[in-house]
Amino acid sequence: MAGNVNVGIKDNPNFKKEAGLISLIAFSLGNIIGSGILLLPAVTASLAGPLSPAVWLVGGILLLPVVVVYSKLAKMFPLVGSKIRFINITHGKVMASSVGWLYMIGTLLTIPVEAEATVNYLSYIFPSLMVKGYPTIDGYLVESLIVISIYLLVYLGIRGLSISVNTITYAKLAILLIYVISVAYLDFHVSNFTINFSPSFSNFLYAIALTMFAYGGFRSAMVYAGESKADTGKAIMIAFGLSMILYTLIPLVFIGSLSSSVLSSGWGAVGKMSAPLAESAIIAGVPALGALFILDGVISPSGASLIGAGDMVRYSYALTKTGSFPKALGKVDQKRGIPILPVAIFGAFSLLTLFFSATFEQSIGYLVATRLLAYSTGPVSLYLLTNDSRNRTLSLISFLVTGLIFSFVGFPKTLFGTAVILVALLAMLPFSKNYVPALWYLGFSAVITFITFLSIPSMISLPIVILVSAVFFYLAVKTGKGDGEVDI
Repeated sequence: MAGNVNVGIKDNPNFKKEAGLISLIAFSLGNIIGSGILLLPAVTASLAGPLSPAVWLVGGILLLPVVVVYSKLAKMFPLVGSKIRFINITHGKVMASSVGWLYMIGTLLTIPVEAEATVNYLSYIFPSLMVKGYPTIDGYLVESLIVISIYLLVYLGIRGLSISVNTITYAKLAILLIYVISVAYLDFHVSNFTINFSPSFSNFLYAIALTMFAYGGFRSAMVYAGESKADTGKAIMIAFGLSMILYTLIPLVFIGSLSSSVLSSGWGAVGKMSAPLAESAIIAGVPALGALFILDGVISPSGASLIGAGDMVRYSYALTKTGSFPKALGKVDQKRGIPILPVAIFGAFSLLTLFFSATFEQSIGYLVATRLLAYSTGPVSLYLLTNDSRNRTLSLISFLVTGLIFSFVGFPKTLFGTAVILVALLAMLPFSKNYVPALWYLGFSAVITFITFLSIPSMISLPIVILVSAVFFYLAVKTGKGDGEVDI
């Protein structure tokens, strides 16, 4: 299968190649530094205390082999929605549909989470927007306006989307750099890192898993690869490298800036801060920066949601190309250069989910579970698409990493990811007989879910998860059988 894999694989000519390298970097980086950068440093601090910066660094290092795998796949498949389409080539439409639904559901659930993160930050100034951790009627109105604005920008097509994403991404990057430099200089207490705190090993691992909510945005550039002539793989690596630096420095500065009055209530109380970085800046004596972060509380999550909404439209196209969606959902408008019908459908669905989504902290574990399961398919596909022994070794290591981090999420979040795969498989069975290559995927998820259900001590469960992952990797590469694409 490692021959000329791109034979017969092409995009609709109505897509416009108008995104450059800077835009591709912005798509990945902008999705990485969404609401995660604003709220997660406080959540990980509540779980791991002064070890929080190490959590982010370890999370990035663990994910790095997976990032390299996807950067290689991005070069092999510079296509719209390629995150789904290469799986169809190696394992067929049944499995591609399962992965596509993991991406779709994960993204659809992320958009309301990002909108709530915005309202959460705004509630620091306008308390009437939130009550007991949940949006009020006014809060829901603000969230709805954000979602409507996002889908209107997506409707403009790749040029308008690129301009919006570039502006938002590099603006919030500038704000974060100002935060790191000014707060670290003005108010950094080394003593905060010596406060006695002994997190449980399971909490430390769960904190690492939560970092995947932020880091997982690295693959967004792949979705737009067919609308650019730039090197998507290079864009992914640059974006991830920058994010690792940011996500190590920001938790470090955040913890160093906390006052004794904040820490006197214990590390658990840090996770309840409504606007962590804004409050940190105010504590450091930079109220103007605190106000800027309230503004960033609107910019960062909205930017990530904008990219996610754009992703959804292109996922729809990719699933149509694999034969999993009706052709109407993949029809590319000649003027806009994107499928129009999904913009309206997903926009309406995103508005609906605003009123049923859980809080930020409750949701992210479930979202991470879907992302990690989706990660695992890339290493398997790369193994089948290459004869290079180094790439194949990299593929195995990456797959084992995804299995490990998926187990860190814990039960019942692992069950949610497994349920999505099961439903997608059952839905596709009437439409394709090529279901055997997808069975390993359900088995892999189900067995690790069962291990997490048993609540085995981590030191025992981790080697078991590695062994189980190795077995399913073998099954995955042995049963691979792809399908062709649908012409649209």
